[in-house]
Amino acid sequence: MNDTVPSACLGGIDQEEDDLDELPARQPQVIPAADRELLELAGRALGAVRVEDVEGEHWVNLRFANGTVAHGWNPLLFYGDTFELAAALELDIMHRVVGGRRVEVLGAGGRLTVERYEHDRLPAAARAVTRAAAEIGNQK
Repeated sequence: MNDTVPSACLGGIDQEEDDLDELPARQPQVIPAADRELLELAGRALGAVRVEDVEGEHWVNLRFANGTVAHGWNPLLFYGDTFELAAALELDIMHRVVGGRRVEVLGAGGRLTVERYEHDRLPAAARAVTRAAAEIGNQK
């Protein structure tokens, strides 16, 4: 035992033992095909010239004509990416409760995207923003 830390503070843990070798391997992630298409089109809306899958991960890399790369991008899962996507494309986001809980995203062309939810509005907002961006990317 470590002499500088009282054993009561260690909760009975033997500091000499390393349990990290016993952790299970992380399962590879697969992006569902429909979500992958949304990411491709949303990336195109941002100006990406190529969207690359990252094997075994749940995100993509965006490559732009100027040589820059956005690594680990997935606005369906990472809300920072969602916010940046909405800001870059100047999307209006509205949360509604009257008539059923939903997130409405209004794109620059006046197209309204609606995503309904029951409990958790964040995934619904992320999907609505990504769908709205995909509509823009589909027109490019």
